[in-house]
Amino acid sequence: EAIANVGGIPITGNLKDVTIIRQYPQGQQIHHLDLTDVNVMKSPYYYIQPNDMIYVKPLKQKSWGTGTTGRETLATIVSVLGLVTTTILLVNRL
Repeated sequence: EAIANVGGIPITGNLKDVTIIRQYPQGQQIHHLDLTDVNVMKSPYYYIQPNDMIYVKPLKQKSWGTGTTGRETLATIVSVLGLVTTTILLVNRL
């Protein structure tokens, strides 16, 4: 509910590694949750408490803008290589 109140997890967010930083009398402790796991609701850290901080790490692939699947990443790489090759050929012919 807390994540929904701030607009949800963006497409670049890693649902498999959500960090909860919880305050205890002896200090802070860090806990990790996998929100794709069905059993996550059984975790004592799933239900937030006052002063909890929630951090959703970005997915490397999505944050680079290279695609969400292997096929999209390959298409991006091929496009970049094609652009570089075309630029080199044009520069050499001028």
